[in-house]
Amino acid sequence: MTMLWYATRGTGVVALLLLTAVVALGIAGTARFETERWPRVMTAALHRYLSLLAVAFVAVHVATAVLDPYAPIGWAAAVVPFSASYRPLWLGLGAVASDLLLAVVISSLLRARLGYRIWRAVHWLGYACWPVALWHGLGTGTDSRLIWLLGLDACCVAAVACAAGWRLSLVPGSGRRLLAAGAGAALVLATVTFAAIGPLRPGWARRAGTPVTLLAGSAAAATALPVNGAFAGRVSRAGPGADGETTITVSGQGSGRARQSIVITLRGQPDDGGILMSSGEVGLRPAASSASYQGPVVRLDGSLVVADLRGPGGYMAQARITLDVSGTRATGELAVTGAGS
Repeated sequence: MTMLWYATRGTGVVALLLLTAVVALGIAGTARFETERWPRVMTAALHRYLSLLAVAFVAVHVATAVLDPYAPIGWAAAVVPFSASYRPLWLGLGAVASDLLLAVVISSLLRARLGYRIWRAVHWLGYACWPVALWHGLGTGTDSRLIWLLGLDACCVAAVACAAGWRLSLVPGSGRRLLAAGAGAALVLATVTFAAIGPLRPGWARRAGTPVTLLAGSAAAATALPVNGAFAGRVSRAGPGADGETTITVSGQGSGRARQSIVITLRGQPDDGGILMSSGEVGLRPAASSASYQGPVVRLDGSLVVADLRGPGGYMAQARITLDVSGTRATGELAVTGAGS
């Protein structure tokens, strides 16, 4: 379940980045963009290959979303817009975007039979899948409030806006330029406004249309969040193995009222008594609870360990651990913040 969730989110983000590049290159292609080092044939080829790559990532994104048992998304809902019981509007936008992309692919394969005018009309309609996909990610993504993801969304908007602005500068007639620029500015303003009053506000999961049963699971997970505080435990080391990597495992328990268990696993190349991390995981289990939180280490900076965790009901949390290792003993401080579902 966790791997499918990460695969869904990861492929969705990559698909949006690829679609952004496709749209920007497509806009450049309409202006017959070329240089001595970058002839137009290379721009067209890159546009085509990135489009195919985007289709592949969208296919994996859809498949993993359907297979993930957390959200009740069927194969029909992945194709038929607004038919899902889970966040129907925002998931429906994703279905619209994937259908538009599929229409572009099919029309390109049948271009010789359809004729240039029909193919071009469908191809232009395909550009609409980019803003639709952007709003789909903002509306249905369970991590839309993460700073780095918001930064990527902003970069995508900026890239398309710059490409469109450059293209508009080549359009004759100030009236047409102003009309197109106004439409683009309205889209950017609407996106920023939507993000500010929607996904960035508390309670978005409920307002977005998450089923009550899943919200109940998230609420239950929130009451079982690990308690902030000090912990102590033992350290074990294994390796180095055939790949030269060493595994360091810290198994500890919170002190005082924070009697939860904590397991930190770090892997990497040995480095002067420490480790150059290649991967790591953190697992937390609150005291007297069957709820557990697990997730990858996303940052190791000296004694600071940061991990993104997922618990029951899809509830997301981030753990910041200050770790002090001395021989086979370890002590530290744990701080956990919940991001919601």
